[in-house]
Amino acid sequence: MIKMRLIRLLKGSGKYILFQVLWQWISLIMQIIIAINITGLIQEVFLDTTFESHIPRVVIVVIVGVLIRAICDKLYTRASFHAGANVKRILRNRIYEKVLRLGPAYREQVHTSEIVQMAGEGVEQLEVYFSRYLSQFFYSLLAPLTLFIVVMRISMKSAVILLVAVPLIPIVIMLVMIIAKRLLSHYFDIYYGLGDSFLEKLQGMTTLKIYQADKAAADDMDRESEQFRKITMKVLMMQLNSTSVMDILAYGGAAVGIISALSQFYKAEISLFGMLMILFLAAEFFLPMRILGSFFHI
Repeated sequence: MIKMRLIRLLKGSGKYILFQVLWQWISLIMQIIIAINITGLIQEVFLDTTFESHIPRVVIVVIVGVLIRAICDKLYTRASFHAGANVKRILRNRIYEKVLRLGPAYREQVHTSEIVQMAGEGVEQLEVYFSRYLSQFFYSLLAPLTLFIVVMRISMKSAVILLVAVPLIPIVIMLVMIIAKRLLSHYFDIYYGLGDSFLEKLQGMTTLKIYQADKAAADDMDRESEQFRKITMKVLMMQLNSTSVMDILAYGGAAVGIISALSQFYKAEISLFGMLMILFLAAEFFLPMRILGSFFHI
C-alpha cells in the first residue's frame, strides 16, 4: 500500500501530501462544528426553549464553516495538482535518463512499447497514487480517530461500535489485493505483450504485405485482443464485487452505529443532541475508508 522506494524517489511531493491531509482534516473539523450548532438548535426547538436568539449565531457559523470548507477543498485540489505534476515530471525525466544511459542497445533489455506504455499510462497511474491515494490513506487514519474523540464524549458505546467497524473495510481491501495480485500480474503481462505485438506488426507492415502475411498477422492480433478482453472482464468483475462488499460494510457499519444511537435515545441514555450528532457523524467514520478503497478500482 505504501511503497517507500517511490516515496524516497519523489521526496518533493511529500509536502503536498501533508497539505492535502491538513486541508481535509480542517474541512472535517468545520463539518463537526456545523453539526454541533445545527443539532444544538434542533434540540432547543424540540425542548421549546428560547432558541430564536441563537438562530443568527447558528446561521453565521454554518455560512463561515461552509466557506472555510470550500476554501479547504480548493487548496486540497491545488496541492493534489502540484503533487501529481511533480511526480509526472520527475518520473518521466528518470525514464528518459535511463534510456539515454542504456544507449541505442536499450532494445536488448526492454521493448520500445513497454517504455512508451510506462512513460504514458504507467506514470499516469502513479500520479493518482501520489496526488490522491497517499493523502487519502493518511486522512482515513486520522478522520476516524478525530470522530471517535468527538462521539465518545456523547456515547462511548456508539463510538466503540463505529470505531471497531471501521477496520473491516481495509481488511477487505487487503483481501482484494491478495486475490488481485496474481490476476493483475497476468493482466499486465498480456497488456504489455499486446502493445509490443502491435508495435512490431505495425513497424513490419511493409514486409508483411510483401510476403502476403498481413492476414495471418491480423488473425494473431485478434486472438491476442480477445485474450486481453477476457482478462480485462475478469479484473472488472473482481473490482465490481469488491466495491459491493465495501459498500455493504460501510453502510452496514453506519447503520449499526445509528441503530445503537436510536436505542440509547429511546432508553434516555443520551439526549436528542447526542443522538442527532451520532446520526450526522456516523457516515463520516466510513467515508474516508470507502474513498480509499475506490482507488484500487482506478
